[in-house]
Amino acid sequence: MATTKTALTITSTDLLTDSLSIATTATLTGAGNSTGLTDTTGLGRKTTSSVDQYTLYYGDQYTDNKAHKVYLKNISETAAEYFLISIDDEPIGRLYAGDWAFFPWSATSGVKAAFTVTFAATWAEDDTAVFDGVTITLGSVETPVAFAILAGAAKYPNFTAAVTSSGVVTFTAKDSNDLSLIEAGTASADYVVTTNGNGTGTVARTVTPVASANDIKITPSVGTAITLEHMLFHE
Repeated sequence: MATTKTALTITSTDLLTDSLSIATTATLTGAGNSTGLTDTTGLGRKTTSSVDQYTLYYGDQYTDNKAHKVYLKNISETAAEYFLISIDDEPIGRLYAGDWAFFPWSATSGVKAAFTVTFAATWAEDDTAVFDGVTITLGSVETPVAFAILAGAAKYPNFTAAVTSSGVVTFTAKDSNDLSLIEAGTASADYVVTTNGNGTGTVARTVTPVASANDIKITPSVGTAITLEHMLFHE
């Protein structure tokens, strides 16, 4: 079990009528227990180069509703430069040069898109299946089951694939924010099969995606290089 302690000190001699002095400490533990958090992303830095919004942490990648904690710090030394911090698209505040934040995060995930492709009939030499930038081309006549095995074993950038029954491959999005609604039917605009014989690859959508509403996003105030230091402590 790891022991990770945090401390916060706030002092001022002229903010209030009397001097202000607040000091508090906490030990990072799991949700509803006294076990220390043992996992972390490590201390990293994100340097942005445009005023686009960047996703820093995806809710899908961590366990839902645990005692995760996020540390952020704007490394800039230019007073006017800031990062707008958002939970998904809900702004929670700006971190100006030198500012930092430490806050809890539930990491609630979304629903990942899924669909099946059912391979049938006879697949001939040079028949192809194209999806997610990956092309499978047959070198000989194959059965639907054999073709499904090839499709399920391929590596796709945005989807995982697995043979789930004879001749059937199930594809699941890696990210719930991929809101592609895979078109159903034999001639899908998303999963494209080209056959010289009578082979078919019929697409059926099985899960409609719902985007995660809990991703941590940052938007820099300037399009020039600006750096955010960050670290996630998680279960």
